[in-house]
Amino acid sequence: MKPYIQLVVFKQWLQYILLVTTIVIALVLIGMGYRVAHDNFKIPITIQDLDQTTASKSFVNKIKQSDYVTIKKVDEDESYIEDDVTKKEAILNMQIPKGFSQKLKENRLKETIQLYGRDDFIGGIAVEIVSSSLYEQQIPNIIYEHLEDMKQHQSIDAINKSYHKHTPESKIKFVSLTKQAQHSISISLIFAVILFVSAVQVVLHYRLNQQAALQRLSQYHLSRFKLYSTYVMTHTILLLLVLLAVSLYLSQPLSLIFYLKSLLLILIYEIGIVFILFHIQTISHRLFMTFIYALAMGIVYLTIFM
Repeated sequence: MKPYIQLVVFKQWLQYILLVTTIVIALVLIGMGYRVAHDNFKIPITIQDLDQTTASKSFVNKIKQSDYVTIKKVDEDESYIEDDVTKKEAILNMQIPKGFSQKLKENRLKETIQLYGRDDFIGGIAVEIVSSSLYEQQIPNIIYEHLEDMKQHQSIDAINKSYHKHTPESKIKFVSLTKQAQHSISISLIFAVILFVSAVQVVLHYRLNQQAALQRLSQYHLSRFKLYSTYVMTHTILLLLVLLAVSLYLSQPLSLIFYLKSLLLILIYEIGIVFILFHIQTISHRLFMTFIYALAMGIVYLTIFM
């Protein structure tokens, strides 16, 4: 097998670098597209902070911590903050009035915050995010008031420290990152694109299709089988390593069954690529068949894993 490894791997090292580079570029473009789409799907909220105190800034920061909103701050001298909603530049506008910090300490926040928002499902979600953040900030003051009523004096700073120390962390994220799933929609979509992009190998390795050399090679027992199997196994291992790298980068460890299914599908994919590369002589026909085949295999991959 050494001559075949020398021919398919070592003498084609530049082609493998170009193939990996093409896949990496595709992954970078997918990542950029995901970020743009993620930002576009975030709920825009406009905030005008007239109080400018530690409490009001902390409130704004709590809202910012949500993965589903993007914050736009408005100057204090802006008069018509509701215009952002009417112009559809924001889903919700919020005005934090002067004296917010004092009213927070006194638990007199009813009808204090002014909200201007869309009267729809997304607007309701935005209101819930703001309400949840406000309630979370109000909890230490509620505790302080109850302790005062019970004649158990504690400073608000001590209550804040104790509250944050004993607040349990959500385990939902922990489970989603450690549980080995049978499939992942995001990774399946990404890898289907990788399969399609990796079809460029029929162009990169076109020099392997030299009919005169292949005719002479056919004189030896199982020579073509060894050549094809070396090509298939090399590219299968490469694509499987790419799949593993993507799953590790996205922090989505998947089950052994997922990787075994992927391995089988990659083998079938590469066997088809080998047939096209070595048996279709017309370049235009080769490119067309590769395009259709890679597209079909990508669809099959998505059908199995989604």
